[in-house]
Amino acid sequence: MKLIMAALLMALPLAAQSNAEGPQFFRLQNGLRVLLLENHQHPLIRLQLRTVWALPEPSEAIPSAAAKGPETKGNPSSQIPPGQTSLESLALGVLGKCSVGHRSRSAFNRAVEERGLSLWLSGKPDGPLWILSGGSPEVESVFSLLADAVMRPILEGPDLDAVKLRFIHELHEQGSRKNARMDFLHQLERPDLDLGLLSEKNLSQIYLEQLQRFILTTLRPDRAVLAISGDLNLSQARQLAQLNFGTWNEGSDVNAPLVLKLSSSALKHPPMIVPSDQKETIIALPFLALDAKQRAAQDLLSIWLPRSLRPDLCSIYHGAAGWHSLILATEGMEASLRRELLAIKKSGLKTEDLEQAKSLWIAGRRALALHPQEQLSFAAEETLSGLKPSEQEIQAVDLHGFNATLRSWLDLDSARILVLGGN
Repeated sequence: MKLIMAALLMALPLAAQSNAEGPQFFRLQNGLRVLLLENHQHPLIRLQLRTVWALPEPSEAIPSAAAKGPETKGNPSSQIPPGQTSLESLALGVLGKCSVGHRSRSAFNRAVEERGLSLWLSGKPDGPLWILSGGSPEVESVFSLLADAVMRPILEGPDLDAVKLRFIHELHEQGSRKNARMDFLHQLERPDLDLGLLSEKNLSQIYLEQLQRFILTTLRPDRAVLAISGDLNLSQARQLAQLNFGTWNEGSDVNAPLVLKLSSSALKHPPMIVPSDQKETIIALPFLALDAKQRAAQDLLSIWLPRSLRPDLCSIYHGAAGWHSLILATEGMEASLRRELLAIKKSGLKTEDLEQAKSLWIAGRRALALHPQEQLSFAAEETLSGLKPSEQEIQAVDLHGFNATLRSWLDLDSARILVLGGN
């Protein structure tokens, strides 16, 4: 391990030469943030477009299926608005399947492949992520294809029906225990929302027009970052971004902050109890970083905790609202997890623990320069959320301050609890 780290650190100066100027930033008139990582040693063009759903206020919520009119008369169940979970999950599923512009999905995929490119669409509850990469010399078409996928999706009824059937099949296949765990993790990702559980019932209440309206109103340029890496200069990147993404509909407020605000009341929920033939308890403790010192402590905690506890017992889960959650799981009762938490809260870190966590953090950050795709992903996420601490902020964390922050986070009153096998 030491030899690997040494090799990474020795190679860093060489890798850094290709991006000596660091990221360059500009913003289009419609609010789209664009960053460029120049790399003139490699012709590979990489694009990433990260977005955060611009969720409406409760008073502006997407109308339920009942708003469609005569088609839903006499069906009481259609009066129930579907959960936000269903809308976001369906939107991601359909965006990856629907036609694009004047081309069918299969024709669009062929156009991507013929240029030596690869395009992926993935996402979490905070929004979609498109990643396009390849060695094509046709730089203009690389930008054009990504813009088509993002700005010109053609949603059709059969596409929605196919995704609904896939979700329903997965719900039946997973069983109550696995499905409960997935719903629990999904709720942890968006503690700022009262998420409805994904179910066959609320899937059936979502219509094509409603999904189209959701995508149109929540997928906006002022809530997105376009990240570019490759053999381009700033002038070329600006021209290509403006040509292909400049006509994207302007957002309502280009100065709106991208970081979601998390209220303290959103953290307090009763235990979720699901009957199961296997006993398991999961406690999730959210911790929100409010300032630079807490963000640095949060990153160090994410490194130290999984190493100090058994990996199968402890994990750090990243949520969409700029917060993390410490997840402890056991095949037993909640009491054993509480003992683990109280022991951590009492002992905290030692000086050598903190220094080791700092060293690992710094080595990992510097090693990003060796991996262009990871470097681009990191830069895009940082531009979107602005939550990543600097090396100076990490070095400035002292033991007393870190342990004080740790104890404030280990608060069982704010825990979310999932009990499987409950009576």
